[in-house]
Amino acid sequence: MRFDKRVTLILKSKEKPYYDTELGKMVGGGTTKKVVPANIGPISAKLQSLLGDKLKEATTVVRVRNCKDKVDSLLIDGQPFSIVDNPKHANRLTVFYVSEVNHGSS
Repeated sequence: MRFDKRVTLILKSKEKPYYDTELGKMVGGGTTKKVVPANIGPISAKLQSLLGDKLKEATTVVRVRNCKDKVDSLLIDGQPFSIVDNPKHANRLTVFYVSEVNHGSS
């Protein structure tokens, strides 16, 4: 399995946002971006039939090496993707089932 593509993981901050009285605005709680090597591919027919409705929205499987961070979403080639199911951790790999986010579709 080759990790020949790059994916940008959007990580949630562990710090909760709070109101700073000196600045007069909310601070903290931002997001961090982390670029990692990944293996990207479609969902197999076997997996699709096995999990059925749970993954019917997922169009892509993204595998990265051992990601323990809380990932909110990810970018593939600059396109935003949302995570459909909880990441699976096995054999030092983290597997994300993702679907493309459609902005402005009516």
